[in-house]
Amino acid sequence: MGGFTEKELKLLEQIVTNSTGDVFCISGLSPELAGGVLARYSRAPTGLRETILKEFLDENGNPSVEKGSELMNRVLNQFGDESVAELAGTWLCLENVSNLITKIVEDRRIGGSPIEKSTRYVLYDKKVDGEWQYVRPKNIMKSHIAGLYVETMDGIFETYTSLVEPMKNLFKKRLPRDKFVISVYRDGKKLDDVHENELASDDEKKAFSHAYNFTLRSATCDIIRCILPAATKTNVGLYGNGRFYMNLLNRLWSEDLDEANNLANLIKIELDKVIPTYIKRAERNEYDVSVNMEIRKLASEIFNNVSVSKEKEVALFEDSPENFYDNLVAEMLFQYARHPTSQIREMVSKLNPDVKKKIVDTYLGERRTRRDRPGRAFEFGYPIRFDLVGGFAEYRDLQRHRMLTQQRQDLGVDLGYSIPEEINEIGMLDKVQECFDKSEYLYGKLKHAGFEVEAQYAALFNHFIRWSMGMVPRELGHLTELRSGKAGHPRYRRMAQNMAKLYLEAHPEMEPLLRFVDYSDEGNKIARAEAEARTAYKSLVTGVSNDTDE
Repeated sequence: MGGFTEKELKLLEQIVTNSTGDVFCISGLSPELAGGVLARYSRAPTGLRETILKEFLDENGNPSVEKGSELMNRVLNQFGDESVAELAGTWLCLENVSNLITKIVEDRRIGGSPIEKSTRYVLYDKKVDGEWQYVRPKNIMKSHIAGLYVETMDGIFETYTSLVEPMKNLFKKRLPRDKFVISVYRDGKKLDDVHENELASDDEKKAFSHAYNFTLRSATCDIIRCILPAATKTNVGLYGNGRFYMNLLNRLWSEDLDEANNLANLIKIELDKVIPTYIKRAERNEYDVSVNMEIRKLASEIFNNVSVSKEKEVALFEDSPENFYDNLVAEMLFQYARHPTSQIREMVSKLNPDVKKKIVDTYLGERRTRRDRPGRAFEFGYPIRFDLVGGFAEYRDLQRHRMLTQQRQDLGVDLGYSIPEEINEIGMLDKVQECFDKSEYLYGKLKHAGFEVEAQYAALFNHFIRWSMGMVPRELGHLTELRSGKAGHPRYRRMAQNMAKLYLEAHPEMEPLLRFVDYSDEGNKIARAEAEARTAYKSLVTGVSNDTDE
């Protein structure tokens, strides 16, 4: 019984999953109170259940949220012990936000777990409340460019919708219903590869129809999403702890995008209803804002009129100590450039020491407290680092990896794009090409109108983006074995395969670490994806999508 009275046991049954054993879950406390109890845990002489009964009940003998909040406020906000902000969390849903903003949310790597509505499985062929599903940023809508923005986005979504039925019909021909098979369970046994004419019940027939239609729809979505813009609305579900949400709010309030600032305001309102103490100190980070503005301005001066050099889709960098400082400086500029790492490093090596020092000083900014933390360039030093160039669609999948450091350049239209061959097969190549042309025109107009960051909304899913990944060998093994699997998209499968190939060329003795990288190409999908990236290409740069074997 653990020394508890019958009354105490009844109360504890409402709070924990096991009122007498040594292992139990907290199940009946609010996040604020649970966090307060756990914060007290490390300094209490008794177990958690005894601590609740002695210190966290109100005058009526019920758990007191106020007492938990009071303790958390004292420890977290007055004493500054940020680790206790990880002791409680909550779920948060963000709906009708842009695909662009989800990348900012998901960049907060530590303490949060996101799940996002997938454009590979959900069609965007219906209007909601009379409007196509893309964000209309208030500052753009108040400008002279609003009409062009709406006209362009509406036209792209109309083209997207016109692709749905022709693309479904194409996949019906590629995968006729009489060739499609599913797995069914009969008499406790699993039967694989069952055709429609072999089904034995209405439930099996319903399951077959559902699976077949889902397969057609997902194959269709996977292809036609190539013209969805970054402005496309989506939904994100999150579970995060208090520190995660505080950092998320800090970041969103510090972004240049109005959508990010407005979203932070809405998030704060809702989290204040659940974990107000944990996010009490969240605010716009003026240090980050200042550094971002100044380093962006300096990078613009350095790269002004410098054309972007040719680079492969995947480039491997393994650095030597003697070039550490120059390469660190290059890392500071990467996010604010359009150029590949190899070109940035070459340019930095030719700068005089005073200019290099200016870059470092600007990137560091004026730190007033220890909480003014410099950017991710100072995570530089991984033994393995890749530059990657791929579609925004593929980047969204590879961005999910967290046991590494990623930096991305702004989404744009100047690195080129790819168009799936299926678009040509259904006779819609010209219409899709027109979407890319209109997207690029809108992008240019937004830039010219002063919407430097908002211009990213105009880029389409198959426009290319450049990003970097720094990692240790263990993470390389995890990433390449996972992302090269047959269930993955052929484009990011190709990137994972090339990452593995490049590394093993330099370190063949590491083959056991990457033993389960899948180099197969069933249906020639990877080779076709590579051909698409080579041919449907309109860019100031050539050769971006060449593989590593040329």
